[in-house]
Amino acid sequence: MKYKRLYNWIFLLFATTLLVACGFHLRGTNGIGGDQLSFSSIYIDFPADSQTSARLKRLIKGMKLTKLANNPKEAEVILSAISEKKNKDYLSLNAQGRVREYSLDYILEFTARTPQGKILIEPTKLALRRTMTYNDNEALSKENEELMLYKDMQFDMAHQLLRRLSAIKMSAINGSEDQTTENTTSLDRQPEHQPGTPD
Repeated sequence: MKYKRLYNWIFLLFATTLLVACGFHLRGTNGIGGDQLSFSSIYIDFPADSQTSARLKRLIKGMKLTKLANNPKEAEVILSAISEKKNKDYLSLNAQGRVREYSLDYILEFTARTPQGKILIEPTKLALRRTMTYNDNEALSKENEELMLYKDMQFDMAHQLLRRLSAIKMSAINGSEDQTTENTTSLDRQPEHQPGTPD
């Protein structure tokens, strides 16, 4: 039974990777969900290994109307990550005092501006959360599940960023309108539970 579960997780991970590589999306034929950007170019200033940035770039490339600039001076909009972090805490313990459930959090703080320094999106923090049951007897499969849950949150975050970028108006970029968005948003967060406290 243990090996059967392991094989199932390996197959699921392979299938997910294959679908992503083939360009499969759940949010419409191009994964954009109808969002369009009013500006013609953007520079994304995220860590080089950011999966959220990689996903967002693929989404924007699929739109074809907005190009990814290689230099911030060549872009109409600069999207910058202020901080990007993951956090893992246990939510509950079993009768033997072992972890029964984990809380996985992915938190991104970002801002958007023009090359001239005009703020288009004030520093904004987005937080996503997933919960995961845990069993010591399934440690390897749970490691894979954790990786997939974080990847899911990063993909979701890319779509959230795209929606906020789509709200930017050309009039704000050109300086004829003062546009900024809210600076704190919490997404997909479940009811608060004190990490480390047994149920």
